[in-house]
Amino acid sequence: MLYLYAIIDRPGEMSLPEVGLADQPIFCCQNGGIGAVVSMVDPQQVTTEATHIWRHETVVETLAEAGGTLPVRFGTFLADEAAVCAMLAERREAFVTGLDQVRGRVEISLRAIWTDPPPPPPVVEERPRSGRDYIERRMAEERAAALRRLRAEQTADDLYVRLDRYAVASIRKVLPTERMLLSAAYLVAREDVPRFQAGVAEIGRDRPDIRLLCTGPWPAYHFVSPA
Repeated sequence: MLYLYAIIDRPGEMSLPEVGLADQPIFCCQNGGIGAVVSMVDPQQVTTEATHIWRHETVVETLAEAGGTLPVRFGTFLADEAAVCAMLAERREAFVTGLDQVRGRVEISLRAIWTDPPPPPPVVEERPRSGRDYIERRMAEERAAALRRLRAEQTADDLYVRLDRYAVASIRKVLPTERMLLSAAYLVAREDVPRFQAGVAEIGRDRPDIRLLCTGPWPAYHFVSPA
């Protein structure tokens, strides 16, 4: 079977990595001016162990540095070249639109963690003494949770205003965990990455109440539809 790494534009011009998973040669199936980068791999040879995931990631990163690249989800197989070409033809419009969006751009990941988080809802182990006591406890829990979310949303909005000027697009999730107030991904032009990183550093100096974890640049996984 054919293992898929990515969809690319200008397939006749891009230089491909030599080998991929299981050290199998990499080649490109072309149709309609776009291509699918693949290698012939036995599905039983591909597992979720870290070395396989990183080999996939390395291939995708190499392609993304060379030109427009839509990463394909790890572990995606198609039966043969005919199936790959049929997929390229069927989804050509969506792939071309996606390639136009990510061409010359990369993904930057950002996580914001509270250094001094708001207090969690109070925990009372003893049973409520009455219905009124139960209602008051629930109201206290809801107020604490609402305050926590409000602070997280206000901080997320501040980051949005200060960082989105450097980004073409962004997605965010507020309060994904009790400690993490924001998890976000930004689509940034390659030439704007230093400005984006400088913006993150400036926020870090201005906001001692949060710790920012900025990673990348990566291929634009969060800004493409899975193939």
